[in-house]
Amino acid sequence: MAMEAAAAATAGNTPRRYGLRHYARRTLIYLVSIYLVLCLVLFLFQRSLTYPVLREPAIDPQRAGFPDGQARNLALETSDAVRLGAWHVRPTKSRAAVDADFDAALKSPGPVDLFFHGNGGHRGHRPDLYLTLADLGAHVLAIDYRGYGDSAGSPSEEGLALDARAAWDWLVNEKGVAPARIVLHGESLGCAVAIRLAKECCEAGTPPAGLVLEAPFTRLTDAAASIYWFVPVRLLLRERYPSIERIGAVTCPILVFHGPQDGVVPFKQGRELFEAAPAASRSGVAKRFVEVPGAGHNDLRERAGAAYRKELETFFASCKDATP
Repeated sequence: MAMEAAAAATAGNTPRRYGLRHYARRTLIYLVSIYLVLCLVLFLFQRSLTYPVLREPAIDPQRAGFPDGQARNLALETSDAVRLGAWHVRPTKSRAAVDADFDAALKSPGPVDLFFHGNGGHRGHRPDLYLTLADLGAHVLAIDYRGYGDSAGSPSEEGLALDARAAWDWLVNEKGVAPARIVLHGESLGCAVAIRLAKECCEAGTPPAGLVLEAPFTRLTDAAASIYWFVPVRLLLRERYPSIERIGAVTCPILVFHGPQDGVVPFKQGRELFEAAPAASRSGVAKRFVEVPGAGHNDLRERAGAAYRKELETFFASCKDATP
């Protein structure tokens, strides 16, 4: 009996030995748990990833390098009462320029480029582009989306659509600019904003003069899936920006720039979106796709060089007398 009791006691103190299957199961549980936590984090913080807002309390045109009298600060208000910061850059400059001078200049013939930036930075980071457009004889209205720069509010897909509409209404309804003078111009995420506005205006019978797209995606879910390929983005992402479903209704001339080395928005998405657009505008201006050799996502204009300016100059000329 004593020996049996001792044996039982010894057996109770013997460490339990686990097989390979047990450790494999535990490892799998850990990995799945980590993956689910990662998915949860991406789901909860997707707004911050989509809109890495950069706020700045005062964005002064002169500090950005504009000559005196060429650019002015504006405050626009959306239909849901959000205040947006914006710049109006005009082709000419005058040291004594006041708002009345800018308003009068807007009534002169020539294109008005309504620019929508990508999801990074704010309007103060693109003065070289605005000066290029101004050199081509275009007025530029560059807005900051809600939450960006010195604009109030927080960004969202529907909110950015309201911001774009507020800029359009300021030009057309408040300043009397004819829709047929306004070229909608988007960059990356801004392409989706521009396409939606272009579709709405075309369907309303007030089409813009043209649509310029730089590094556009087909849908936000497609672009996000190319980066976060290891998670079910299409299930997690709440905002969609389905540009490829909208561009078929755009009846104005279309110009697309994209670089084959784009690591953010795959080049094939730009081509696919372009193929989904009408072959020509209602007035017969053929759509055009410009492949910029060696260009990535953030160096498109720099890589294009003088060709970028030339393409825009030709495009503005083709839009000038066309009826979209």
